[in-house]
This record gives sequence, C-alpha cells and structure tokens, in this order.
Amino acid sequence: MTSNIELVLFSRRPVTVLTVEGGGKFLARLLAGDVRKIPEGGVERSVMMNATGGILGLPWVARTGGASYELVLASENADAQQAWVRQVSVAFEADVGCESLKGFYFVGKLPVKEVCPAPHAMQKALGLRFINMGWISLAAGPAEAIDALYDNLLAAGAREGEQTGFDALRIFAREPAPGLEIDEGSSPLETGLEDALDFSDPERIFIGRALTEARAAAGKHLRMQLVAFDLAYDPSLLIEAPTIDIEGVSYPLTSIARVPEGPFTVGLVRLPLGVSVGERVPCTVHTDPRVVCRSALVIDRQI
Repeated sequence: MTSNIELVLFSRRPVTVLTVEGGGKFLARLLAGDVRKIPEGGVERSVMMNATGGILGLPWVARTGGASYELVLASENADAQQAWVRQVSVAFEADVGCESLKGFYFVGKLPVKEVCPAPHAMQKALGLRFINMGWISLAAGPAEAIDALYDNLLAAGAREGEQTGFDALRIFAREPAPGLEIDEGSSPLETGLEDALDFSDPERIFIGRALTEARAAAGKHLRMQLVAFDLAYDPSLLIEAPTIDIEGVSYPLTSIARVPEGPFTVGLVRLPLGVSVGERVPCTVHTDPRVVCRSALVIDRQI
C-alpha cells in the first residue's frame, strides 16, 4: 500500500449476503428488476415491494454465475429484509444461504493493485467482496479481515469520513434513505428508483407490480428531485423543514445538506412530474437567525 492516498472510509457496519442458486422463478417474484439482464460479475440495485407497491428493501443483486446470485443487504433493516426474502422463498422451495459479514463504505480508489471493480460490478479479492455502486463503494467480508483492511488503510493515509459527509454524497447522487425518503408506504416511482423497475416482460409478475405499473401509467405520482438553493445556509439553523412551493402546494424536503466547498445547500424533495431539471422553483426557508432564500434550482444528480 502507498501513503497519502485519496480515500475516505465510513464507519463499519454489519452486512448480510444471501446466496441463491437456480432461483429464477423465485427472484422473478421477489425483485422488481430482471436479474437475467445482469451480466456475470455485474451488480444492480433492485427493489423488494409489498403487495401495495411499498418499498420493503433495496438489495444490491450480484450475478456470480449463470444462475447464481447474491443479495447484499447493508442497511439498518437487513434483518427484516432477510425475513421477507425467506418468507417469499418458501413458496418456491428456493434454497437461500446466508453469510453474516462486516463491511464499510468508501470513496476513492483502494491502494491495492488487485482490487479495482468497475462501476456496477462486484469483485472478489483478498477473501473479500468489493462492490462499486457508482456513487460509493462497499467492502464486505469476515469481521477480522474487514477490521484489518480498515486499520491498514487508515495507517496508509486514508481518512475517516463523518456521517454528514456520507449524507451529502447520498443526496448529491439522489439516493433515497430509509426513514427519510423510504418506508413501506413509499413507491419506487416517487423515490428516484424508477430505473429499478422493469415492466418489459409481462410474464414476470413480481410482488407489487400491478399497482406500481398502473400508477406509472396514470402519470399522477410525484418524482423525487435534487434541488440546489439560491442561497447557501446551514441546515442546523432550520426551525422547520424547507418547502418547494408550486401552485399553492408546499412540498417539504426530506433530506438536506450544506456543502462548504461550494458553498451551497442541496436537498431531496418529491415534486410533480411536470417539474423538470433546469427549472427554478419558489421555496420557503425558515431559519433562526433568518436567511432570505426564495428560490431553488432543480438539478440532475451530481455523482
């Protein structure tokens, strides 16, 4: 390993990996994305929904062989997601294996010559899994190996990132978070997850498809957007959630971050489908002490 590396590590966390062998019909029922389209070695984020189209989980699905897949669960509700996977698997007599691992998210290139996964791909090396999710990467493996790698990277010059930094990256990538943009009543259509839905095969009736597809066809749902405020302000000074105000309706932001290097303040908000990237929209911001900010710009994801 080299020194003075440009690498930011985020706190270690539990990671669950579920392995599925030959479970094509099972995964076609469980997941909104068509796993048959994932190339070997590739990874894509999918959606698990309930019967009403609400989001139960966002597993990263890796294709490790012709009919072999891994579902990577790194969120705080991994236990609930695993329980749902097993509940659905019973109906298909699918064999689901489980590995309880440890992992950490990171930004930057690892100073390890053997490890360089392409975007949306998983690489197995050094006895670990490395997943490039596009906007951030995940290292996962046995606890001792992950701890050793993490500590060695710090010793080589990597730095530890704070949660606020992780949140800013997530918001810039227009990525939803459980408890903020996502719960069991949230639709993928309204949380920036449209790309995780695949309606192309009429025979693939995944859980939640009927209502979600009908909602998409009706075109009356909201769409999650990233907005940058005209005036930078500190979110810690807010006394209530900022809103985007369109035709007499106020739409509250669900996540917000200040980027000192900009400097500017950005956030995520669900807006009507008619609002497009590049539009300037009126807003209401209440801070103490007061700042005057009356509009924001709808921008595309930045990562």
